[in-house]
Amino acid sequence: MITMEPLDDERRRLLPLLLLADEPESVVESYMDRGELFAIRDGDADIGALLLIRDGDAVEVKNLAVAEEHRGRGVGRSAIEFAAQWGREAGATRLVVGTADSSLRTMRFYLQSGFRTSGVRPGFFDAYPEEIWEDGMRARHMVMFEMPL
Repeated sequence: MITMEPLDDERRRLLPLLLLADEPESVVESYMDRGELFAIRDGDADIGALLLIRDGDAVEVKNLAVAEEHRGRGVGRSAIEFAAQWGREAGATRLVVGTADSSLRTMRFYLQSGFRTSGVRPGFFDAYPEEIWEDGMRARHMVMFEMPL
């Protein structure tokens, strides 16, 4: 059974999972102590991580990562449903998330999960200390998605 367990003290244990969704380590470390961090667990095993940050009337999915061997099984979708419910209970009116313009599979996942494109942050990834490449494309812009709650 998949569960979402809040972490307060042991955040660093999820760093390897958080790095699956964002890199380099210095960037993840700059935000991993903010917001609410949840271990996505299957029994006793950490199989993913979900970091939610409240910002005004929104909850941002700052990081959502699922271990490769657990993808395609509805774990990510369950995490989004959990994030939406958590946001509603926190009084938020929308769930937001951003991903690199080179993350085609991730963009498709968010669209299929009920998000809609809400904007682009040009040159966002140009400020990263290292270039990010996915599927032969360099990440340059952050594509923003939003879901009403």
